[in-house]
Amino acid sequence: MADTIHWCLQNDTLVREDVAPFSDTIEMAGKQIAAIVTYGTDAHGGLRLSRQLIYPQLHTIPRDTFGTLHCPHGEGERQTLLLDGAPIEEHVAAFTLGDGSVAVRSADRTGALTVRRRLFPCTDRPCYIEHTWVKNTGTRPVRLSADAIDTVVYHHGAAGVYADRVQALRLDRTLLPNETAETALVFSCVPFREALPQPDVFAEWAARQQFAARICDGTLRLRCDDPALAQFFRLAKLRAAESIFTTAAGPLHSPGGGPYYAAVWANDQVEYAAPFFPFLGYGTANTASLCACDLFSRFMSPDGLPIPSSVIDEGRDIWQGAGDRGDAAMVLYGASRLLLALGDRAAAEERFWMLAWAADFCLSRKTADGVIASDSDELEERLPSGDANLCTSCLTYGGLLSAADLATDLGHAQTAAAWRAAAEELRAGIDRCFAAEISGFPTYRYYDGNTVLRSWISIPLTVGIFGRAAGTVDALLSDRLFFGDGCLSAEGDVTYWDRSTLYAFRGILNAGSAERVYPYIQSYVQARLLGAHVPYAVEAWPEGDQRQLSAESALFCRVVTEGMFGLCPIGLRRLRLSPSVPPQLCTVTLERVHLCGAVFDLTLTRTADAHTAVLRQDGQPERRFTIPLGTAVEIALPEE
Repeated sequence: MADTIHWCLQNDTLVREDVAPFSDTIEMAGKQIAAIVTYGTDAHGGLRLSRQLIYPQLHTIPRDTFGTLHCPHGEGERQTLLLDGAPIEEHVAAFTLGDGSVAVRSADRTGALTVRRRLFPCTDRPCYIEHTWVKNTGTRPVRLSADAIDTVVYHHGAAGVYADRVQALRLDRTLLPNETAETALVFSCVPFREALPQPDVFAEWAARQQFAARICDGTLRLRCDDPALAQFFRLAKLRAAESIFTTAAGPLHSPGGGPYYAAVWANDQVEYAAPFFPFLGYGTANTASLCACDLFSRFMSPDGLPIPSSVIDEGRDIWQGAGDRGDAAMVLYGASRLLLALGDRAAAEERFWMLAWAADFCLSRKTADGVIASDSDELEERLPSGDANLCTSCLTYGGLLSAADLATDLGHAQTAAAWRAAAEELRAGIDRCFAAEISGFPTYRYYDGNTVLRSWISIPLTVGIFGRAAGTVDALLSDRLFFGDGCLSAEGDVTYWDRSTLYAFRGILNAGSAERVYPYIQSYVQARLLGAHVPYAVEAWPEGDQRQLSAESALFCRVVTEGMFGLCPIGLRRLRLSPSVPPQLCTVTLERVHLCGAVFDLTLTRTADAHTAVLRQDGQPERRFTIPLGTAVEIALPEE
């Protein structure tokens, strides 16, 4: 739903000074903790603050998707600050977001003190910190005090007893005018009998800042004349990259959102996030993506059984409640894009067999109509998907082409030719089986028998099938599907999923309709960045209450990298560049792009009939390309 604007953008910081009673949530994560923080103001302007802390390595139920330890800490769990022996009555002045934390600025109602808080998870420890500074802004000395806190609650779980601890040191000092005192509330949880962490608050904040700065500003920086778009992209990188947890199976990227930790899904982790992570040059994210692929490869057996939809509990078990969702197609598509984008020959050779298995499995499910059958799709039977759906077939098509590109570079010419031929046959089957007029639009039906528009009709556009692009773009942007700031799952439905909206944006850009889709992207960014629930892409609404799942932020980043910039790896050292810059922006730049074993800056300028691309790579001469609108150029990249 379209949001009223509540936040403003000041440089790289979001500020909310409209503190009329409200409540919002934000998720933040480190390698051993996720924090879903609920913050806002009450009817009197006071601070509302509660936290749901999740510890991905601690399990309450073994081998259960939802068995991660959750520790709720409510409104009352706060260190009470006393001014001359009486509780301070705070009035919130502003909230700020943007540096990997939530910051709160408030004042004592007497005008004697200002209070600043910074809330953040630790980067490497199972700890969450609320750091508080109090300044005497009056004209006389005051006594500031607070009792020490040291409480432990014990939780029984799958591996024994866990100690959930809240700590703060005693505070008691006289503050002269303009003097400042500080305190910190530290939340942590570890197995009983292990030493409880004693974090250095300043060191932990420095580590969180360093991580956020590295991801937000040190790599893949978007420069453009739309500050909101640049900031949303900046923060989307952070949300995508922070939700990676240390587990028994190695670092695992996980959706988050409350239920989904220390586990991987074929769609979220392999199809959505894995093709994006190499662009960041963040080694932990690349390792996590390879770990996800390797976990799924354990279940690629000669008996032809489908792989599971998710591998849970740090790699110890699986979930397959919706049958075959087209998971092999998701892995074929995502893993082939990942391996190409990494440009790591050894990693590609080690996992080439996995792509071959996934390709064989998908093609073994080909129907008499020439498309790929699956029991369901990534919506897991929330909506009908028939015996064969558009999504599974298109992912197979795109995966076959990317796998063929990789096969060519690895010297498997015969296999590459076979996969390209299979892809062309599948494309013909997609047109034959799914091309249809739906609600007056010459587009696609999602499955045999489908009679209403579905948001996933964007899928063909994202894999380069443009035969029905005009009607599909019209349908996606029509009032039958586009509602408020997102695409409805189905015409006449009430639910939207950001993932399908973001696929639609990317597909429409790929189809060359940048001018038409850009106002919709702007509206979406304004709502997610500056509206009532900020600052990230969400899973769905009303289902899931707009949880800020991590992979959706990766999908938004791909709207920019693959949609607007048109970057697609087609070899270990080769990429295809098919730009689609909205004329409203004219010039856009991505700095420090990591792709196909190289690091480069790319600037695109749109003119009336072409894009001019300038590629700058350290140690190499500047390269310029003129790319007529609707066309592409292939670029070979020297190794670093």
